[in-house]
Amino acid sequence: MIQQKVHQKVNDIEEIELELTRFNAGRALSSQDKRLEEIRIGSARLLIETTGPDSLYYNRVKGFGIADLEHLDQIVSEYEQRNARPCFDMAPTRLNEQVAVALHRKGFLPTDQLAFLEAEPVEAATVHPDMTIEPVGEGNVDVLLEAVSELMGGVSADILARKKRYFTLPVFRNYLAYSDGQLAGIGSMFIHTGKGYLANDYTLPAFRGRGCQTALIRHRLSEAKRIGLSTVYTDVVFGSSSHNHMLVQGFRHVYTNSFWVRDQ
Repeated sequence: MIQQKVHQKVNDIEEIELELTRFNAGRALSSQDKRLEEIRIGSARLLIETTGPDSLYYNRVKGFGIADLEHLDQIVSEYEQRNARPCFDMAPTRLNEQVAVALHRKGFLPTDQLAFLEAEPVEAATVHPDMTIEPVGEGNVDVLLEAVSELMGGVSADILARKKRYFTLPVFRNYLAYSDGQLAGIGSMFIHTGKGYLANDYTLPAFRGRGCQTALIRHRLSEAKRIGLSTVYTDVVFGSSSHNHMLVQGFRHVYTNSFWVRDQ
């Protein structure tokens, strides 16, 4: 029973994370619109994005496991035909010795790990006395886009105009944190099937160490409670300061995946 619950949580997180990936492909502030292709081979889902063939985020194989070993050559070939670099996104529920050996023989090695966490939505009486959190809407979306553009080193006005609508959709809620009237940080919450996913957390350098992210995390958990979400997920680099901070804020570890890639 416990094992079934763990596997279900892994499936739930993979579902919402996959939906977020699709959404991110649409809203990406890139000069060329992304064309995310999805192919199903066995139980594996291949995400292929040929405008960014080296992107390990968009060119991922999800759901690959022992039942798909007979399809490994075909999966790799699908990427090679498109000159794309595949990344096997491996959850621990699908990775065993046999799978690891098969990937290694094809030249794939684990390079990075990502920890997936969960928390219950909870109301926060006082989020942070020195921080003000504003939801992003039509009236202030340009503030968010300007901040994101600066973070990316500059995005053309045409791209920002075309992608603006994504940042005010009900499924993608963005928040601005202010300190003494100055923008201090940003954060988002993606919503799918009654669950939330925190992402895109960033604090401006001048405001780091002042509790900006704590305020944004607590505010979004409170918002999740207000709108009736059952669970909130997030991901962090395993063992990072962000990982530790999320644990301090009440998030619990669910599982850690590994990214298997090979040298070009």
